[in-house]
Amino acid sequence: MQYRKDIDGLRAIAVGSVILFHAGFHNQIPGGFFGVDIFFVISGFLIGRILFTEISEGRYSLLRFYERRARRILPALLFVLLVSNIFARISLTPLEFSDFRNSLLATLGFGSNIYFWLHSSYFEPASELKPLLHTWSLGVEEQYYILFPLLAFALKQSRWRSALIALCAAASFVWAVATVSEFPNAAFYLLPARAWELLLGALGALWASQFSVTSRVRIGLSVTGLTLIMVALFGLNARLPHPGTYTLIPTVGTVLVLVAQSPSGIATKILQLPPMTFIGKISYSAYLWHQPLFAFSIYRFGKHSFEQYALPLIAITLLFAYGSWKFIENPFRNPTYTSKKLLIWCSSISLVLLASVFIPQKWLLQNRTNETLQELSKIENLYNHFEFQKNIRNQVCHSVSMDQRSHNGCLETRKKNIVIFGDSYAASLYQGLLSVRDSHYSDYGIIQLTDGNAPPFLLEGQIDGGASLQAINSAKLQTIEAIQPQKIVMTWMISGKNSTNDPRKELAALNDTIERLRAISPASHIFVVGPVPNWSVSLQKNLMDFIATHGDFPHYMQQGLSNKEAQWDTYFNSHLHQAKTTYLSALDVFCTAAGCLTSVDGTVEGMTSVDWGHLTKAGSIYLAEKIAPQIFE
Repeated sequence: MQYRKDIDGLRAIAVGSVILFHAGFHNQIPGGFFGVDIFFVISGFLIGRILFTEISEGRYSLLRFYERRARRILPALLFVLLVSNIFARISLTPLEFSDFRNSLLATLGFGSNIYFWLHSSYFEPASELKPLLHTWSLGVEEQYYILFPLLAFALKQSRWRSALIALCAAASFVWAVATVSEFPNAAFYLLPARAWELLLGALGALWASQFSVTSRVRIGLSVTGLTLIMVALFGLNARLPHPGTYTLIPTVGTVLVLVAQSPSGIATKILQLPPMTFIGKISYSAYLWHQPLFAFSIYRFGKHSFEQYALPLIAITLLFAYGSWKFIENPFRNPTYTSKKLLIWCSSISLVLLASVFIPQKWLLQNRTNETLQELSKIENLYNHFEFQKNIRNQVCHSVSMDQRSHNGCLETRKKNIVIFGDSYAASLYQGLLSVRDSHYSDYGIIQLTDGNAPPFLLEGQIDGGASLQAINSAKLQTIEAIQPQKIVMTWMISGKNSTNDPRKELAALNDTIERLRAISPASHIFVVGPVPNWSVSLQKNLMDFIATHGDFPHYMQQGLSNKEAQWDTYFNSHLHQAKTTYLSALDVFCTAAGCLTSVDGTVEGMTSVDWGHLTKAGSIYLAEKIAPQIFE
């Protein structure tokens, strides 16, 4: 089958955009995540071209097809998994390793997309800290590889082959559009909402064999296709529903480039440039390596250091990718160098070595002499240990509809009322305010209007569960208008999914909400609680690292502490001076020159943070007791 340099050029764009996006260059390439969609179309095109050619020539063999797929996918993947397992043992806490182990097993079972769909939660480790998160796309492709060859063979003699494949693609696309708002995780991760992209590539393979147009038309189509890809990568962003209607832009663009095949066109010449084809050749290995390298770098050095050294890490990714491509991918793809027997032996040995993931991480840490370090290492699930879901009333008063809140007693009022308005960071204030209320201010009712990934802004975005941020916050404003509370307390995660990541824009969005609140509830006193300390990865990990190095439990600690929160706190403190609006600095409560408070009583149970920033019940009470005189009196 004829080699096409332009396809490697497309692969270079796909992998480059994904790597840059994951490296934090969201402002420079806001649609970088579409690189995966470009990969899907390319895969669909190449697999379709291979299968349709073999079927037409009478050479179709399902076993041979799966052997080629195994040679293409498994060797490099297994090697990356083996190396990642070593780093996971060195870097991860028991909770983090448990998530890593499960995702590794799901990857080996061709179901990592299903695993991440089931476990993609706001309270799971952040996506940037999941070393194997990127394997979800391999899961989608592997499941497609199981089903599509059967479909292609079943339709081999049908004159309606193109129409039936197009019908399957249309059904998948409609499913994606219909589910992306209400079930965004399912639409993102699962094959039914992604199959249309691969099938679009397969249709492209059919069309390319029958495509007969002038050279000028081919050039025009390829330029149009490349332009659509650039529009998606640089003109769209992650706030848009995806996969959905907007996903047509990069996928249709990719199909146009693949089908047009215009060697004399400017678009094809760009794609065939040596740097493009080189990166395209190593694109699979580059994709495999980038996420583990990025994630383990953040675990080891923190998010701030990662942002500083993102470009060197990209260079290291490409270096690893080249080595993996040259010494693993190429030899194993060629049956002349690597027999089927050797492939099976190497794969079996890799699986035996990977079986070490079943050894619990806490067993390997229990020989540490420091009792506190042992106690920390035994916590496999921080959220369960600190009863976080219960404390924020998740699925009772947090992240439920207004009708459910009313039915569950979340909107019951007293003589005076305080409304908590915001995301899960706001929800974590509930236990502290409740404790203070029950001790000293029993005439106050506490109304919880909080949802996952729902900062108190009237901006476009999707909260956890897929509902519109603007719609849910508009409903909360209607509830506030009906209650007319004496006090409104707002806070949120400043770098969350629906944050603007810019203090000036954040302040503008906050002021818009404040103006609305003043209009609908003019007697309410508005409080804005500033950002709480944010720890790289988790407070638990940084405490374990500190104790392992220094031997004692630090009351205040700087290790792993982000400096972004202090910058935002200073900005808000100097700009948020408006009538009936009081800014309360959480950092002034938790932090000193020595760092930020790790535990209210110097014990593991008294830790202030569940993870990287959500307050424990102890941390919430500590904060509430300090700011209570300003809020309640």
